[in-house]
Amino acid sequence: MPVLEYSKPIPGASLTSHKPGERQWERPPEIASVEEALKYYMQRLSDDEVIDDFMVAVESGVAIMPMVKALYLSNVMRGIHSLDVGILIAPALSEYFAAVARSYDIDYKMSNKDFKKEKRQKEEAKIAMLLQAAVREADTQDEGTTMLQAMADYLISDEEAPQEMAEEQPPEAEEIQQVTEPAEEPMPPEGAGLMARGV
Repeated sequence: MPVLEYSKPIPGASLTSHKPGERQWERPPEIASVEEALKYYMQRLSDDEVIDDFMVAVESGVAIMPMVKALYLSNVMRGIHSLDVGILIAPALSEYFAAVARSYDIDYKMSNKDFKKEKRQKEEAKIAMLLQAAVREADTQDEGTTMLQAMADYLISDEEAPQEMAEEQPPEAEEIQQVTEPAEEPMPPEGAGLMARGV
């Protein structure tokens, strides 16, 4: 005979299991201003043991901006300061970690985004647009314009290649199912009721 388990929480119990304001993030924050929040962080991050641990994370490849975001969000959950204060102090904390990493001679990255690649792609798109404009404005189509068009096509195809690879391939002919329309039923004569229609 199966044993019923009554020790499991009731759905929605987490919403009523505590009094309003009992959790840390539901109370007013301990720090209300940006200046006080920066002072709070600088006092803790100026400790050599603390900053050494952060620099180990940076040296292992953790980007600074996501680390700063995790740092201030954890303190928002603890009720130290509000979310908007955390967002406002994030740039200053990021610059502080970058300066410390430079003083430690650590190669660091601010974000996981590749800004150099994005800049290069924008420059290539601009060059391709200028090449296509030069081809359109040429009086005669000759070998030079053909080469310019080929260069523009290469730059455009180089940008679109990752997007094309991400798109799904079209289905094979065998996978496409033929949809057949149902045969039309003959209409009953006018004036016939529902029973005559067979409904």
